[in-house]
Amino acid sequence: MGKIRTFIAFRVSDEVKGELKHVQDELQKKNKKAHVMWSKSRGFHVTVQFLGEIEEFEIEQVKEALLDIANTHHAFKYWIDRLDGFPNPVHPKIITMRCEEEKHAGDAINKDFVKKLKELNLVHDDKPWKPHITLGRNRGDALIQGFDTIKFEKKTWLVDTIELIKSDPKPGGSGYTILESFELKKI
Repeated sequence: MGKIRTFIAFRVSDEVKGELKHVQDELQKKNKKAHVMWSKSRGFHVTVQFLGEIEEFEIEQVKEALLDIANTHHAFKYWIDRLDGFPNPVHPKIITMRCEEEKHAGDAINKDFVKKLKELNLVHDDKPWKPHITLGRNRGDALIQGFDTIKFEKKTWLVDTIELIKSDPKPGGSGYTILESFELKKI
């Protein structure tokens, strides 16, 4: 089968996807001349860890680690909090919506998962984690307008699964396939 490009993510509710699509539409209106490749709303997610190209046997190891994570961590709630950009909101290459929560459950899951990945020699990104949803990628040099002026409802959703996802890069954006979904413990 060869290597498979994968990542771990939390699913986003349809209601939140609708609000994020509204924010995207408002950003597009304010940035008509910018060269932004906008994320498709059906693919919105909070990335926990990008694994990159991994072998099939490593996928089985990741599944075992995720099952252990799911059996030890409870479901929790996120809310969409603020527009942000990487490397900065004034001149972002990546346009994001930051996510927040009260009890840092997502952070605990990320830390535990990174620890397990280190044990498997699969860590690719050990930088501080900032939960976010990617709205678009700025392909040009344009400054992005609207970070401070676009209004949105800070919708909340229940995160009750963690997912292993296959990413298929395609022209116009990647396609995603859920390889396996693991239910977190009930609240």
